[in-house]
Amino acid sequence: MIIDVISYTNEQFASLTSEQILEVRSVQVRVNELRAKKEAVKENMKFQLSENGVSRSSMATKSAEAEILLIDQKIENLREGLLFYLQYASRPSDGNGSSGGNSGAVAPYLVDYSLSYEERFFIVRDYYEATYTDAYERFQKYCEDEVALVYLGEYHSSLYDWFLEDIL
Repeated sequence: MIIDVISYTNEQFASLTSEQILEVRSVQVRVNELRAKKEAVKENMKFQLSENGVSRSSMATKSAEAEILLIDQKIENLREGLLFYLQYASRPSDGNGSSGGNSGAVAPYLVDYSLSYEERFFIVRDYYEATYTDAYERFQKYCEDEVALVYLGEYHSSLYDWFLEDIL
């Protein structure tokens, strides 16, 4: 199964617990079903228009478009719900054996899960750019950062590409 409901790197998927992986898979299955339903609505709309000899029925088209928009909204809600779940289920261990994903690693930058992913991205990026002037060393250190895998979520791969671009 191809997981495309979220943009996680292989390392991020590897750091997920089995429960989190099952949740990702479950959401991906539901999204795939909704995408199939969306395609069926499109095909049905084309069939109905051609069968009825009505090439431009605005009523039928608007009804199908409204259903497609509703399906798209359901897909986005599933995606956002999954990201929200992963954001809070992936919090590092607090020493009490609660949820964790990074085996007690400590980050040298601010780790605040109440911040948006965009704010986290800028904090991590700014830290690495200020700390490591050599692009290759910056990239290597970022790749070794276990906290960023969890902390940045989908933005981890964007920052990875950002730093990789500096060395290419």
